[in-house]
Amino acid sequence: MKEGELGFSLAEIMVAVVLLLLFAALTVPSLTTALNAWQLNADARKISTTLMSAKLRTTSQATRYRVHFDVPNNSFNCQRFNRTTGNYVDIADESAVTLSDGISNSGIRLTADSPSGPTGFPTTSSEFVIFNSRGIPVDNGGVPTGANVVYLSNSSTSYAVTVSQVGRIQLWKLDGSQWVTEPAPAP
Repeated sequence: MKEGELGFSLAEIMVAVVLLLLFAALTVPSLTTALNAWQLNADARKISTTLMSAKLRTTSQATRYRVHFDVPNNSFNCQRFNRTTGNYVDIADESAVTLSDGISNSGIRLTADSPSGPTGFPTTSSEFVIFNSRGIPVDNGGVPTGANVVYLSNSSTSYAVTVSQVGRIQLWKLDGSQWVTEPAPAP
């Protein structure tokens, strides 16, 4: 810039733009990876929170609730037991929750199974997690069970949400070849 002139020259502006584009090109891939990981973690926590809600509803309303996991449609919803018909019905003001498509099309999916599972849990995802009127997880016959697990993953990471026989809901993340616990959301 010549002395006495105000502003920037075209060359100075072009250098600044090139530097900004170079910075963006270097940070976008890591930002995308971070967003995908965050979305997967958020979806795992949504599942954990829905399970906790169903468990608390069973004890407060003295009836059975279940969470239905629809793997092909990548969604889940909470259902209440209707004592009159003997069937589970969708809760009127709650729609099914679909996992995130993601800002960057992260590919988060419920999975039917996993090559390995958290210690003590099966490698096949549960289609239903049922809580009896005391908040204890049971099978379709009403027998207490600790074999409830739901797996979800994207292209690089896997999570599991488990429900133990005493009703403890735990979030797990696959770290390499080992499942490690994650802090669960507060009730």
